[in-house]
Amino acid sequence: MPPDAPARHDWVRLGESWEGHLRSPLSAEDRKEVEGWRQRGLPLVVARRQPADGKDDLRLGLALPDKRRIGVHVAATSAVTHVGPPTLGAALASAPAGWRPRLGAVVRLGDALDVPTCVFGSLAWQHLSGLRYLRPGSDVDLLFAPRGWGAVEELLTALGSLDGFDSADGPRLDGEILLPDGGAVAWRELAARPSKLLVKGPMDVTLRDRAAVAALFSEECPA
Repeated sequence: MPPDAPARHDWVRLGESWEGHLRSPLSAEDRKEVEGWRQRGLPLVVARRQPADGKDDLRLGLALPDKRRIGVHVAATSAVTHVGPPTLGAALASAPAGWRPRLGAVVRLGDALDVPTCVFGSLAWQHLSGLRYLRPGSDVDLLFAPRGWGAVEELLTALGSLDGFDSADGPRLDGEILLPDGGAVAWRELAARPSKLLVKGPMDVTLRDRAAVAALFSEECPA
């Protein structure tokens, strides 16, 4: 595994002995589902840690196509591989053909602004598993990692323009903007410009002043 610890939205593959590293009980049925998933060589997504977790605790999630969700709490040593979320460009071919023009526009936007653009949620699961997760009314969850506040503002303006397209042209765009401290804010919430923002951190969810969120970036920009 890479030296950095797995972060929320990353993907992990479990080793054969994962059940011996469980930190919280898991039903026999859920164990069977997770083991079957593991045997197919498929990864689980990294979830938010709990405040009482130690450095060697790992919280994972398995989302099944039938909408069942299984939470897996294991020791970090049970993970044998660890990768970041797939890029939107890589996942584009896994999206329905009718969605690709709008999503392709998002890829080009990220490239133009030099903002890494990844995906999580249903499109990521469909891309990584080859199973069907997306439905006609599904959102696409985007994950942006801008390097400065100026890029955040440009990104929000451009996403607002894309969001104005007719819904028949593609899916509703949702998702988060990653913050330099490891937290994340929903881009739609950020675009609404409230004075306080709901920040999803690695271990908790907090309300922060918009100005404090802006100050996390290297560029100085008014909130």
